[in-house]
Amino acid sequence: MPPRLLALGLCALFLALPASGRGAPAIGEESLPGAGEARDEEEGARISEIRIEGARRAEPAAIRAVMATRVGSALDRRVLREDIRRIFGLGFFSDVRIDAEPTPQGVVVTVTVVERPAIREVRIEGNDEISTDDLREKLDVKPFQILDRAAVKRNAAKLNEQYVEKGFFLASVGYRVVEAPDNQVDVVFEVNENSKVMVKEISFMGNEKISNDQLKEVMITKEGDFLSFLTGSGTYREELFQRDMQVAQGVYYDHGYINVKFGKPAVSITPDKRSIYITIPIEEGEQYSIGAIDFAGDILTSKEDLASRMTVHGGEIFSRSKLQADIQALTNLYQDDAYAYVNVMPLTAVNAEERTVDLTFEIDQGKKVRWERIEIVGNEKTRDKVIRRELRIYEGEYFSGTALNRSKARVTALGFFEPDPRTGTVEISTRKGSSDELIVGVVEVKEKATGTFQVGAGFSSVENFIATAQISQSNFFGWGQSASLSAQISSLRQLYQIQFIEPYFLDSNWTFAFDLYRTDVDYGGFVRKAMGGDVTFGHPLPLVENDDLRLFLTYTLEDVSVTTGGSQVGGVRLFGRFKDGLTSSARLTLTWDARNNRLFPSKGFYQSASVEEAPSWLGSDFRYTRYTGVSRWYFELPWRFVFKTQGTVGYIRGPNVPVSELYFVGGINSVRGYPLRTVSPTIPVATNGNDPQSATFPYLIGGNKQLVFNNELEFPIFEKVGIRGVLFYDLGNAFAQNANFFNDKQFDLFLGMFHSVGFGFRWFSPIGPLRFEWGIPLTPRPEDQRILFEFTIGNSF
Repeated sequence: MPPRLLALGLCALFLALPASGRGAPAIGEESLPGAGEARDEEEGARISEIRIEGARRAEPAAIRAVMATRVGSALDRRVLREDIRRIFGLGFFSDVRIDAEPTPQGVVVTVTVVERPAIREVRIEGNDEISTDDLREKLDVKPFQILDRAAVKRNAAKLNEQYVEKGFFLASVGYRVVEAPDNQVDVVFEVNENSKVMVKEISFMGNEKISNDQLKEVMITKEGDFLSFLTGSGTYREELFQRDMQVAQGVYYDHGYINVKFGKPAVSITPDKRSIYITIPIEEGEQYSIGAIDFAGDILTSKEDLASRMTVHGGEIFSRSKLQADIQALTNLYQDDAYAYVNVMPLTAVNAEERTVDLTFEIDQGKKVRWERIEIVGNEKTRDKVIRRELRIYEGEYFSGTALNRSKARVTALGFFEPDPRTGTVEISTRKGSSDELIVGVVEVKEKATGTFQVGAGFSSVENFIATAQISQSNFFGWGQSASLSAQISSLRQLYQIQFIEPYFLDSNWTFAFDLYRTDVDYGGFVRKAMGGDVTFGHPLPLVENDDLRLFLTYTLEDVSVTTGGSQVGGVRLFGRFKDGLTSSARLTLTWDARNNRLFPSKGFYQSASVEEAPSWLGSDFRYTRYTGVSRWYFELPWRFVFKTQGTVGYIRGPNVPVSELYFVGGINSVRGYPLRTVSPTIPVATNGNDPQSATFPYLIGGNKQLVFNNELEFPIFEKVGIRGVLFYDLGNAFAQNANFFNDKQFDLFLGMFHSVGFGFRWFSPIGPLRFEWGIPLTPRPEDQRILFEFTIGNSF
C-alpha cells in the first residue's frame, strides 16, 4: 500500500504569530489533509522513529523533550496536535509540520520546522541628543536572540519614553527589520528626535483663593529658564504632570475647598515646536470648616484620650493633610499595642448650608498579633545575623509599629544597601502567618558595593603633588565589620594607617576597634612624626533604652618626635615648645548616632563628647587633659537637597602640653579658603636669632582652644553618575592660651573667628567619594589667596 501522509501543519497561520511562541490555535478536522485516512488506517500504529528536520540553531533533543509522542507509543492524532502547540511554544519557529509515514518497522514521524531568524545586530540611528549607550541600557532586545517582533515594538516604545523623560515631547521612535544572510536579521531603531519641548508657562484659570505661586510650588513640572540645561526644569513629562494635578488639588483640600474641580488642561505648542503653554481651569467651590469630631468602634483608651491626640479641632478650616496625619497617629497608637491590622476609617458628614464637615473616626482594631517569624531576603553577601541584630522586632513578641519603623531605620543606617525605590529605605513588609494571631515579617534588601580600591593622584596649591592609595571594606566578608589599609603622601604629610572595627564583638553588644598608624606632618614651622595606635571598646549605655547612645573607652600609645623647621621657615628654636616623647592616654567618649545612613547621611544627627587624660601613672611623657565636642545635624530638603551643619569645639590643658598637641585650623576638612593648618596664634620670631636687629615674621605656635563651624548645602547635579554640588559657609579659629573663645587677640574678627564661603562638587565615584572645592576667605590675611582650590578623597561630615 503506498504510504499515506498524516499532515498536521499551520505554516501560513503561524508566520503571522509574534516570536514569543504563545502556542498554536485550535485545529479543526478540515485543516488536516489525510486526517480521516490516518484515523482509519494508521491511527494506533506503533511509532518506530521520530526525525527532526530543519533545526539548525535549536537542538533536536529540545524539540523531542517537549513532545508527548515517543518512540514505541501508539500514533495518536490528538497527541500530535498538542505536540505542534508545544513545539511552537518554544518560540523558535515560524512553521511546524508533522508527517507520519508507515514502514514495515512501524510509523516514522518526521517533524519539519522552519526556524525564525536570529538577530545579528541591533542598531540605533538618528539619535544625537541622547547617547547610544544610554539608549541601549533600556533595550532587552539583544544580538543572537530569536526575532520577536512584539518585543521589538515594546523596545521602540521604551526608547520613545526615554526621549519624553528628557523633554523631547515630539520625538518618535520606529523600527525596521533588515534581512541578512544565513537566516539572520538586523533590527534597526529609527529615532526622529525633533526639538526638545520646554514648558514656557503654566497658568491657572479660576483660582481666586489660592495663588499661582502656591500651586506651582508643589508641582514637579516647572517653567523653564536659562539654567534648565543644568537643573532639568521646564521638562514636560506626562506621568509627572498627572501627579502634579493631584498634588495641586491637595493644596485646595488643605485649605478647606473640598469640592474643588480641576478641568482638563489645555496644552498648546508654539509654531517652532520648541515650547508649550499649559493652562489649567479650576472651579474652587466653597470653603468648609470642621464640625463635630467623634470616635466609634473599638476605643482603646477613651474618647477623651483619643481626642487629645488629634491635630484637627472643631471650628478650624478643614485640612486633608492634618486628617491623614491624625489617622496615622491613631493607627500608630493601636499598632504599638499589637493591633497590626487596625483600620481607621474617617466617616464624613457634609453640611452644605453651614459649610462644615463632621468627622467620625470608625476604628476596627482587629486581633492582637505576634511575630511568627522574620525572613531576610536579598542579602547575597551580608550574613543574616548582621541584619537581624539591628532589628527591634523579635519572633514570638507582640507586633509594634514603632519597633518596625525603628528596625527599618537601623538596617538602612548600616549603609550596606541601596535605598528601596518604593519607600526610600529598606523595606519590611508583612503578611499573614499560619493563624490570624500570627504575622510574618519580610526584610527586603538590595546590596550595594561596600568595598573600594583606589589609587589616585592630585595637585593642591598648598600640598603640591598628592598621592593616595586605599583598600577599604565597610562590610568585611559580609560580617558587618569595617577594615581599611590606606596611605597618603604629599609635600606636607605622609600617612600610613590600618583600621579595623567590629561593631558587635564576639556577637555581643560590645564594639571593638583598633588603629595602627605612622604619620609625618609638616606644620609649617615644625615637623611632627608619630608612630602608634589605639584600641577601643564601646557598649550601649546600660539602663538606657536608646541603644544608639554608646560609651567608648580608648587607649592610645604614641611615640612622638618633633623637628624644628618646616616648609615655611628654617630651624627656629623656641624654649620649651618642641619636645619628643611618649603619649599614653585614655579617652572616654559618649556618642549619640541617629543618622539615617552612616556612610552618606541625609537626615538625623550625630553627637559626641569626649575627655582624654594622659597621666604620668600611664607612663606618658606628656601630661595633659583634652576635651572635645562634635555636633552634626542633617536635614532633607525638597528636590533632594541636603543641608548639613557641624560644630567642633576643643580644649587642651596641662603642665607641659607640647606644640604638637595644640590646635591648628584651616584646610578642606576645617575652615576652607585658608591653607592647611595656618589658622593659629602667632608670635614674632627673628629671622636671624643671633641678630637682635633682624626682621621678624609671624610664627605659628598653635592654640589650646579651637572652635569650628561648617555649614553645607548639597544638591544634585548629575544624580545618575553620583555628582552633587555644594555651597558652604565655614567659620572657626584656634585661640591662644591668653584668649577666650570668640576672642582673637591679633585680629579684629566677628565672633573672633575667620569666615569663608565657597562652592564645589562631589563625585561619589566607584573608587570612593571625591571632593573638589573652592574656598573664598571673607576675612583674609595678607598672605591668603583670593580663592583657594583643594581636592581630597573622602566624605565631608
